[in-house]
Amino acid sequence: MEPALRALALCPARCGRWWRGLGSRSAPGGEEGPAPGGGGLPTPPPRGAPQPGGGARTAREGPARPRHQRGERGPGLRESWSWRDGDCPRAWKRLERKPLSVGRAEGSEILFGIMPCSLALSQPRRALFRLFLKQDSGSRQALRREFVLQAAARGVPVLHVRRRELDALCKGQVHQGVCLEATPLRFKSLEEAGKPSVRDEESPERQLVWLVLEQIQDPMNLGALLRSAYFLGVDRVVTSQRNSCPLTPTVSKASSGAMEVFDVYSTDDLRSFLKAKSAEGWEVVGTVSRPEEVENIPVISCLEFRWNKPVIIVIGSEGDGLSLETQLLCHRMLAIPPGRALHPGIESLNVSVATGILLHSICSQKLRHRD
Repeated sequence: MEPALRALALCPARCGRWWRGLGSRSAPGGEEGPAPGGGGLPTPPPRGAPQPGGGARTAREGPARPRHQRGERGPGLRESWSWRDGDCPRAWKRLERKPLSVGRAEGSEILFGIMPCSLALSQPRRALFRLFLKQDSGSRQALRREFVLQAAARGVPVLHVRRRELDALCKGQVHQGVCLEATPLRFKSLEEAGKPSVRDEESPERQLVWLVLEQIQDPMNLGALLRSAYFLGVDRVVTSQRNSCPLTPTVSKASSGAMEVFDVYSTDDLRSFLKAKSAEGWEVVGTVSRPEEVENIPVISCLEFRWNKPVIIVIGSEGDGLSLETQLLCHRMLAIPPGRALHPGIESLNVSVATGILLHSICSQKLRHRD
C-alpha cells in the first residue's frame, strides 16, 4: 500500500483533507492547479510504466507524476505527513477510547452476562427496557436468536451494538456479548415471606435450612454464596441490612443468575430475628475459623454436626467473622477441619468457599432424610 493511502486508512478525516489540499499545491513551475487526474485521488501509474529519473520523458510516457508519487517530500508536504510522528494514530486511539453516551431510563441498571440476562428475561421480577446484543457474535448466532425470542415474548426492544458499546454499558465487566437494561432487584422484607410453623407434625418437609449473612460486603462473595445456597437446597437466605452488599448486577453475574430466581431477604435487626427464631424452636448455628477464639459456646466439626429440627446457619463478614453479640445467640459453632498443618496467615478459607463446604455437609443430611 502506498504511504499516502496508508495514512488515509489510519485517519480518514485528517488524511482526506491532505488529499483535497494536494490538488491546490504549487506545481513544479510555481503555478496553482489541480492534481493530475482531476480533483480526486491521484491514480498510480500502470504496471510496467517507466520509472522516473531515467532521462527526459517522452509523450508516450505520459505527464510527470506528482512529488508524493515519486517519493519526494517537498516543503509543502512536510506538514501533511506529520502523522508519521504519531499524531494521527494517537488521535484515532483517543476517539476509540472515548466513552459512548447511552441514555438510560431513570433508576435503571445494566445487567451483563448470558445467564443473568437470560434468567431476568424469563422472570417477571424486573421491569425490562432494552436488550443489547453484540453484532456478529460468530458461533453464538443460535444464542442470539434465543435472546431475540425471549425479548420479543416480553416486548423488550433489541439493539445490536458493537463490542465497545457493550464495554461502555457495563463499565468493562465481562458481558459475554449481552447486556440488559432493567430495574434493580431489592431485598424482600421478612414480613413478605410466609411463616412456616415448626410445631407441625414431624416430617421431612419440616427440615428447613436458612442461611443468615452478617455484613457480607463483597459482591463477588455474595453472588457465590447465593449460587451455592441455591444449588445445595437452602430454603431461605437472610442478610443484615447494615454494612451489607446490595443486590447489584455484579452479584447477579457472580451468582450465575441465581439471584434472578432466588429470593433474598433482609432484616434491620439481626439479633432480634435470631432470638425470635430460637424461641420458635430453631437451632441457631454459627461458624468460626479459629475454634480457640470462641468461649462459652460448644465448637464442633461440621463433619460431626447432626440436626433433626430447623436450623439457621449464620455466616460472618469476610474479615472479622461473626460479631461477639451474634456469637452469643448461637447454640453451637461449626468449624471446618483442615487437611494439613497450616502456615500462619492462611489458616482460613474464603467465606464463599467455607460456606459451600458447610452447606454441603448439612444439606446432604437433609437429602438423606428424604430418601
